[in-house]
Amino acid sequence: MLISTYISRLTDDDRNFLIESGVTLTDWMKRKTCFDYPAFLRNLNFNDISYSVEQFIFKNFEKYDLNLINFLIEKIGHLLITKIQRLNYLGFFDRFDQIFHVDYSLFVFKSFPNGKCTLEYIRKLVCNGNMHPEFLYALADCCETIRDLEFLDIYEDNDALAYLISSQKSLRSFRLEVSNKASRNFEIINIQNAFQGIETLIDIQLNKKLFPLTLFTKCNELQKLHFDSKYDDIYGMEEFVKQKFPNLKDLKLRVKNISAIQLSKLINNSMGFDKLCISGNVEDPENAMMFRDSIIKNCINLYSLSLAFQQIENFIPKLPILFKTFKNLQFLDLMLSVSVDKLNIGNDLIEAAPYISKQLCYIHFPKNWFCDNESNKRFFDVLNRRNLTILLHV
Repeated sequence: MLISTYISRLTDDDRNFLIESGVTLTDWMKRKTCFDYPAFLRNLNFNDISYSVEQFIFKNFEKYDLNLINFLIEKIGHLLITKIQRLNYLGFFDRFDQIFHVDYSLFVFKSFPNGKCTLEYIRKLVCNGNMHPEFLYALADCCETIRDLEFLDIYEDNDALAYLISSQKSLRSFRLEVSNKASRNFEIINIQNAFQGIETLIDIQLNKKLFPLTLFTKCNELQKLHFDSKYDDIYGMEEFVKQKFPNLKDLKLRVKNISAIQLSKLINNSMGFDKLCISGNVEDPENAMMFRDSIIKNCINLYSLSLAFQQIENFIPKLPILFKTFKNLQFLDLMLSVSVDKLNIGNDLIEAAPYISKQLCYIHFPKNWFCDNESNKRFFDVLNRRNLTILLHV
């Protein structure tokens, strides 16, 4: 219905071309609709359109014809970009992972300058690493209002993306995800340097490639920080943790090496986290108590805690204290953490049971923690509920 409606808004020549090519069109699709439906669109993911076009052609032409598919995508794309009055969200993201991968930004680029007013006030852009550079340069020159920018499947440095980043006046959220096909050693210096002087970010998510944290020391309104690259270290952490981030509530650091003392300073310079996910080799395990005390003191509102440390029992309080302190806990994952020896936590579980919140729905303990059958039964008897998934060797 979506593609059929847009076809009804194409020119007579375009519809006649589809008919002459063998595409079946119903009578109502051959007449223009009363409403100019594309004018009402505010959110557009181009890859959703391409997926829908593929399904339409396959249904109404009964075979896969790439030339016909690209013809219809280009015509509908031009229709949308020239008719939409004001676009808030533009995406080039394959949510279905079932379409033939084409850089559809080139189709949008062909609609410049007629579509300039459509793209002038975009608030969010999601696209991938093969984005046509001419489109990114053109978008940067006409739009300075992007607040949320997501770039997925990056496999090389990108001057055009760097230019787009630096041209935005109030970028609030940035997500970068490196392609699995990319070389581990490739650099993204231009993209990284584009963040020099940007102080408006509240949400930073970097996956498989990290930037120095010194770039974000002045982003004091930061709310979410995700650095996920298990083969890389964080640079600039020592300078970053000297700053105060009162709004930082969601922290995920999944990296090669981490410092307990620096993590403690970061936690102490925040107003406490709601979500905390830390994974890596602790370089200074002698500071484990400092880390433990910082989360007890500052993170009483935690509802999600995920840690992957060596000798985890040194970094967290005993289970009764842990559950008594974090009363809002909904998710606890210590699966990848390790202890020196096998540890029977049966008695601790029984003692902790009265303090476990009703919201807690998932616990995953380290693989070398265990509980005997009798203690496990007594624990659930005291807990008096079964809607808790607990993964523990019994």
